[in-house]
Amino acid sequence: MRMKDEATGAKRSRWHHVAFTLMVATIRVIFLIGIRLVYRVRAVHAERVPASGGVLLLPNHVTYADAFFLSAACPRPVRFVMDEAFIASPVIRWFTGIFGTVNIRRDQPLEAIREVIKALKKGDVVCLFPEGQLTRTGTLCTLQRGFELIASKAGHPLIPVWSDGSWGSIFSYERNRYFKKLPRRNIGGIRIAFGETLVAKGANAQSVRDGIMAASTEAIAQRFARQNFPQRRTSINGHQIGMINALQRRQPFHMLKGDPLIDELSGLTQGFAKRFHAKLRILDHFDPSDGMPWVGGDFLREKIRSALVSPLAFAFYDFGSQALVPFGRNDCSHYPCLAVDGVVVAMSMPDPTPGIGVDPQYGRRANSWGKLLPGWKFSSSPPPRVFGPAADAAGLALPQGCALDDEGFLIQG
Repeated sequence: MRMKDEATGAKRSRWHHVAFTLMVATIRVIFLIGIRLVYRVRAVHAERVPASGGVLLLPNHVTYADAFFLSAACPRPVRFVMDEAFIASPVIRWFTGIFGTVNIRRDQPLEAIREVIKALKKGDVVCLFPEGQLTRTGTLCTLQRGFELIASKAGHPLIPVWSDGSWGSIFSYERNRYFKKLPRRNIGGIRIAFGETLVAKGANAQSVRDGIMAASTEAIAQRFARQNFPQRRTSINGHQIGMINALQRRQPFHMLKGDPLIDELSGLTQGFAKRFHAKLRILDHFDPSDGMPWVGGDFLREKIRSALVSPLAFAFYDFGSQALVPFGRNDCSHYPCLAVDGVVVAMSMPDPTPGIGVDPQYGRRANSWGKLLPGWKFSSSPPPRVFGPAADAAGLALPQGCALDDEGFLIQG
């Protein structure tokens, strides 16, 4: 009788396990369908994810909801690497159970690496955010080195990934805060681009960074695939500008009447202004009294230099030939920027508020035109160039001697 009871109990236990597994799978599917519909998530080159076997996804990290967006786009279930410190809440623990996260502890890095390798060898798709923190500039942060050891030990392929379009959601740092802001309509949905596969052996921070930025060009190219080139170039460059924390969406900016950049920078004055409802005000005279940012080049720079000191601080996004020369006015926050052939390539921006427990992030740096915008792939082969959907196949030639540093700043070498 006892053996019969044990057999019955074991059978019931197996049935409960099967039922629970089916319930979790059903909840997961319904939840991800909802994410796809609400955020209009679209996958780009999902065929690059192998049908079976372990693979390590290495995406940029823009929002607290990135795991859901990536899960909705990936053709296979994804297990995300998550610090145990974040799963103290019962609600978060419930979600991590549904999505099968790989839980690690930051204070035990070697054990964390072993857990990730174990999941890869099991044949899982594992996602690790190599920046180790959310971006507060919209651009790619410095990549941490942990994934290199994981890649070399596990030997499984790496796939760089770019999530485009999530900057601006309440889960991102757009408007300089997380969550505490009114939601706005998601413009054009979210594109998740799976980049070219990298062989684990020899993969490093530079090759992964290049792969992630290459994926950003594919994500943005797919978004605007149906437009013809002149209109497409303007729209794409406007979108690129709107994906970073420089000029703000729905906030006016000024340019000075007579500045040739008004016509030359159509991606900024038309594409960005229209797409993100940022009104361009063309003024007859330089007047910083309303606190709105100014955009211009050498023409505006000379007007500012000769103007009286303003009692109200103002921002100057400088696309001029002397942009890297310090401006020397205490009332002016000077942000060097770079445009080539009328297309914005890099922009400086305010330093974001330091995050708690994470590495600092910066929006500007000495001797730099600022951060390379999403949608550009940098090549150092002389002459240095950038490639992306806002340029033709030959790319755009950059100033001689410039380079891209580990934090994504375009610097004058």
